[in-house]
Amino acid sequence: MTKPKKKINWREKGFILALVIVPLVNFALFWVYVNIDTIVMTFQRFSIRNNNYEWIGFDRYVSLFQDCFMGKNKAMQNMILNSFRSYIIQIVLFPLCIIAAYAFFKKIRWEKYFRVTFYLPSVISITVLVLMYRYMFHPDFGPISMMFESLGLGGDWLSPESDRMWGLIYVFCIWSGLGSTVIMMNSAMLRIPKEIIEAGKLDGIGFWRELFNVVLPLIMPTIGVFILGIFLSPLSFGVLPMLVAGNPGVDNKFMTMGWYILSSVSGGSEVTMLDASTVGLMMSVFMVPIVVFGRLITKKFTPEVDF
Repeated sequence: MTKPKKKINWREKGFILALVIVPLVNFALFWVYVNIDTIVMTFQRFSIRNNNYEWIGFDRYVSLFQDCFMGKNKAMQNMILNSFRSYIIQIVLFPLCIIAAYAFFKKIRWEKYFRVTFYLPSVISITVLVLMYRYMFHPDFGPISMMFESLGLGGDWLSPESDRMWGLIYVFCIWSGLGSTVIMMNSAMLRIPKEIIEAGKLDGIGFWRELFNVVLPLIMPTIGVFILGIFLSPLSFGVLPMLVAGNPGVDNKFMTMGWYILSSVSGGSEVTMLDASTVGLMMSVFMVPIVVFGRLITKKFTPEVDF
């Protein structure tokens, strides 16, 4: 006997289609099309005479590689090297976030005050924070600048040629990065069953031993996410240096790859936009083995934990 054909429920199919059609169209237009068009643009140049794009092959990639990695253009080389300064920030941020999150987890004295201090950058507009931060180092009326001047260490902290600017960028990026990361780490710690913590206390373990022998092994998946973010950080390191420095400096002393792409897209010409697309794609390809290595590291040293 032949089995009767199952009747298609068109109403159910239509309902499912109505749910997915908008996300699919959005993905096709704003991700697939945009990225494919960006890749194609890197192999073209804009002809002012013909008011159209012309195919040039890999010429822009060859020129950019020579500029960035062979020292042909110092400004472009500084831009790429500055992007990897994000590793310094993330390496300093990592232990600070763990200690701060653990302090909140243990509810130390003045815990609420410190919690508010760490979370302020996540609540207040980043533009307001940068303005406040820059004014603190203003050479005319900045309190910190005046304090250093009274100690005989005066100078224009905000000058495009200042050697102190990278220090200001590091401090601000670390402070502004504490809030969200500490929340993530603290949330992972709060999931640890109280019975495990109480069992450790019965065994007589102290504050730091509990952190390293009990808490950290149980939040390894969260730490793995943070470590993977460290390897990816050069790709997104752009907005904060741009806001704090305000000026790329001589030979792009403070500019990063993200800053260059953002400024090229927001107010650049056709030529700079094409160059920005090439820089972004080349750095993405360059970062692939680094990210794969980071993923292998996180899988090996941050195993999944069930409790």
